[in-house]
Amino acid sequence: MEIVKNPKNQLEVQRVLNNVVRQFDNTGTVTLANSTTTTTVSNPKVASTSKIFLQPRTSAAASENAWISSISAGSFVITHASATTTRTFDYVVFAV
Repeated sequence: MEIVKNPKNQLEVQRVLNNVVRQFDNTGTVTLANSTTTTTVSNPKVASTSKIFLQPRTSAAASENAWISSISAGSFVITHASATTTRTFDYVVFAV
């Protein structure tokens, strides 16, 4: 955790505040791709050590057995069944 050691140093204050803000702007929405078994989500907040959590937004998503199969810098992959229904999830990225 960073702290502001010198509140008169605007660059230091700005850097710390920007890091705090980045921790809260880490959500998104994804609709799973139809007729395929993977969906790649690009998000610059994702790091290889991030934890991704999915929350269903549609009834079809609620019954989907989807999981995060890969995480790398800038993206993650959701593996799921092939279907033609609209399966939308919200997601949150931790450890950005």
